Amino acid sequence: MNRQIINNLYEFWKQIGKLNNRLVETKKYSAVSMDSSDWPNRIFDLQKDNEVVEEIKALSKKNELPEIITLTKPYDINIDSDFDFMFRQKNMALNLDLVSKHTMQNSKIKRVRTETDSIYFAKTASESFGYLVDHNVILEIVKNSKNIRLYTYQEEIECLGCGIVFFDSRNIAGLHMIGTLPRGRGKGIGKSMTEYLLVEAKKNNIKTCVLHASLMGEPIYAKFGFKSFGEIETYRILK
Repeated sequence: MNRQIINNLYEFWKQIGKLNNRLVETKKYSAVSMDSSDWPNRIFDLQKDNEVVEEIKALSKKNELPEIITLTKPYDINIDSDFDFMFRQKNMALNLDLVSKHTMQNSKIKRVRTETDSIYFAKTASESFGYLVDHNVILEIVKNSKNIRLYTYQEEIECLGCGIVFFDSRNIAGLHMIGTLPRGRGKGIGKSMTEYLLVEAKKNNIKTCVLHASLMGEPIYAKFGFKSFGEIETYRILK
């Protein structure tokens, strides 16, 4: 199951890279190299080979690859002083038989369909996660992808939350970018968005839902029934 969870994330990033003509894909690694967006600007799906690591570091230092790299644990490569640890995430999965298809839906959650919606989503995600999400990247997804669905949480005229569900080629749903603005926290927005996305996955006859949780988020998702299977770590390659 750990491999399936990771595959969902990597397939998600690859699809976004392809939609925006920003995917670099080799036999040794993959990368999405964005000019105007911090997301999903990174190297991933790395072959476990120290020579590959040296190649990637050299290319990153020449600005030919992103400086952010996500690694799957356990990894059999050298993590030296050129790598600055950023954060760790838990790979989690849920059997959707545990989710009722008839859970009450939230009228405040709106699907992203237009350029204006994309701007709201990007602004909310940027402020929620603390890195730049370009609305043009979001708009390409909205216009050209049928298996990536983006949502915002609207309270009156203000957008306070966001979330994505991605249906991968293995018939697994991945939850991504579930975030809430600081001024919206404590209102249960993240919980409402998670429930909404789980029901959307269930309605599409998906059996398994996966996500990547922060250490703080792990117990929250555990309450939904998600189980932990492994970890990924994200580093910055120092120039």
